[in-house]
Amino acid sequence: MIRPGSMLALMPGTRKAPGTGANTGPFIHPQFTDERIFAGLHHAGYDAWLGHVWHAAACTRPIKLRGDIRHIDPATGELLRTIPTLGMPDGVIYKPCGNRRATTCPGCAETYRRDAYQLIRAGLVGGKGITPTVVTHPALFVTFTAPSFGPVHRSRDRGMPCRHRRTAVRCGHGNPQGCEAYHSESDRLAGTPLCPGCYDYNQAVLWNANTRDLWRYLRRDLEWSLTRAARLPRGALKHHLRISYAKVAEYQRRGAIHFHAVIRLDGPGGPDDPAPCWASVELLTMAVRDATAGVRVPVPSSAAVGALTLAWGTQLDVRPVWAGEGEPDELTARAVASYLAKYVSKGHLPGVTIDSRIRNPAEIEGLVVTDHVRALVRTCWRLGDLAEFEELGLQRWAHQLGYRGHIATKSRAYSTTYAALRGQRAAYRRDGDEPTAQPPNVMTSASWTYAGSGYTDGQAMFAGAVMEQVAFSRDAARDARQEEARIAA
Repeated sequence: MIRPGSMLALMPGTRKAPGTGANTGPFIHPQFTDERIFAGLHHAGYDAWLGHVWHAAACTRPIKLRGDIRHIDPATGELLRTIPTLGMPDGVIYKPCGNRRATTCPGCAETYRRDAYQLIRAGLVGGKGITPTVVTHPALFVTFTAPSFGPVHRSRDRGMPCRHRRTAVRCGHGNPQGCEAYHSESDRLAGTPLCPGCYDYNQAVLWNANTRDLWRYLRRDLEWSLTRAARLPRGALKHHLRISYAKVAEYQRRGAIHFHAVIRLDGPGGPDDPAPCWASVELLTMAVRDATAGVRVPVPSSAAVGALTLAWGTQLDVRPVWAGEGEPDELTARAVASYLAKYVSKGHLPGVTIDSRIRNPAEIEGLVVTDHVRALVRTCWRLGDLAEFEELGLQRWAHQLGYRGHIATKSRAYSTTYAALRGQRAAYRRDGDEPTAQPPNVMTSASWTYAGSGYTDGQAMFAGAVMEQVAFSRDAARDARQEEARIAA
């Protein structure tokens, strides 16, 4: 399907899109005035080039690799044939960059988001190698927040002012502790402190840097809480159940990390093993609340920071996840998977997020961020010079405001993996009509060298048109599935 008004026009007899088995490949209609582009459309090698880059065409800056692909007989070790990239269009192979940020590469970010959706959903309803009986396992959707490091401006619903009840109260620096303004989500003042002098920047940075330890302590305390609730001997929980999870990190407007997580209880054998009958959603809810309140992570004492112990914030949202569609006020597996996948590829948060690593402190002043975030980055750089915090690598992670973790993580037994999903896509492409398709029962070996990245201006226009068509086709396929489900229901 082609989007109405698109620069792509589907013509009879065009080539097959690799791996589809159908004549769905695009032919770009000659409706441009650029002579070079018009000539490229009618060049004999254009169709071969578009087929060659098809799987990477949705990427805005693909990686170019040059080398050889060798097919080897696994039984004898005999070299059956060699496929050099010199004989391919442009003399290279195009590989998607794989960047998860929508602001950097929308095409790859969408692929990453869809993988995250399938991964999280499989852990709740089955599929992708996970048994469907996992829907009967107790599961919660939990949001863990950071504590307060000082009052900040807030964007509130229903037209409520920021902090109207404390306007007359002033801090030690003479600044009011209230605000009568109405801040929208896009207001750059939202998330910034009412008084920068009162805001604990040291603790805010160290909180982000130690979230991996906070999560590790939480998992440990959650096991202890479940052990106590089930009245089991210490260390016996592993013989009765296993805790599986998937979590995604998100930056709040104030620059603090908080986590959205799915926590599920399995039997000791993992997803294929049902949890014991006493392991209920209510029991898990109580254990999560108890464990979160008890986590304490000590920070090395420093003259600049003093003695500091980190803990989770008091705002804790715990909701059960239902496998079916449920009632309007219930949280379904599909909704949870969509919600978490959105944050995996979430793009730029104006004034807060920084895409590239900071190599020199002189770069800090030129960052397009709020003064509050700039102060957090400076704090990372200052604390990073102290021997007590050397292992945190604060200067290396200053662009992430001290956060050292991945955007999304999961326990080993939660569901499938990103590698498995990528492998399925690669196998799907190998079943198509690509020139690099691997014959059956043959081992493949390859050696690559980096040959650059990105497209020329004309190639970028063609690739952008393909990206537009791919997005439209995805939307059309999703709408068709939803309509079929509606009719079946």
